[in-house]
Amino acid sequence: MSYPWLREPWLRLIDSAKQQRLAHAYYLRHAPEQGSDQFLQTLANFLLCQQPDKSACGQCKSCKLYQAGSHPDFWHIDAREETSIGIDEVRKLQNKLLQTANQGGARVAILTPADKLTEQASNAILKVLEEPPANMFWLISVQQPEQLLPTLRSRMQWINLQLPAVAGNDDHESANSLLSTLFAGALPPVIKDKSKATEWLDITERLLLDLSAATQSIASARFNYTELQPRYRELTNQHNLHTERLLKAVDECRQLRQRYRQSKGLNLPLLLSLCWQQWTYHGFNTTT
Repeated sequence: MSYPWLREPWLRLIDSAKQQRLAHAYYLRHAPEQGSDQFLQTLANFLLCQQPDKSACGQCKSCKLYQAGSHPDFWHIDAREETSIGIDEVRKLQNKLLQTANQGGARVAILTPADKLTEQASNAILKVLEEPPANMFWLISVQQPEQLLPTLRSRMQWINLQLPAVAGNDDHESANSLLSTLFAGALPPVIKDKSKATEWLDITERLLLDLSAATQSIASARFNYTELQPRYRELTNQHNLHTERLLKAVDECRQLRQRYRQSKGLNLPLLLSLCWQQWTYHGFNTTT
């Protein structure tokens, strides 16, 4: 997984699979730019794989069919460009899922985004999930989970991806100043209070995620601070930035946020300032 916040929920699913406790339907927040599509596609591949371990093997016939986009037991309703997902489309999918698996394993359907399901279509899915056939899986993303029928939500298991906050339009200047602190020796930003510290923590995490994506040359990545992409390219061209160290710093941001939520007496401004001090240019350079 190229997004660090996908790791923990993925490991939880793998553990459920080992214990043979997978649900027949999962739903998560629809956020393609933050990895929701990647998560669902990876999960579908895993469920269809004939010899999975901590991920799909990538070598069996089922994996090769999936990679080629021609797996006969996998279907995807992508309604991002549609106005709605109607009953007829859902019934066609149901008929396919109820058939015997062509490859003798699972049958998997991805539906994105479920916000566009009509009430009739939602009820049709609900009827299947009330008595789900063995080895049949629905994987659903939804922009506003609370808008789904409560009875439908009750038949599915929620996957909490702990998505990072989306950057605002006016904080790229703050991110730019932090870049100068981390890589150009500029003075660190002034953190006036805990409220500002939480804002700076969010900015720091988003900036580090951008840098890690830039070091991996992820062409399809959607950066938090698109205005800073020229600086990202300049940094990656000038320095040997280490992706794993950047992602470790992201994890440290997330751990710091969790500690702060659990203990309000924590001196967040001081701890974040110490992190910045440790994450100067040499902290991310592969030659150090």
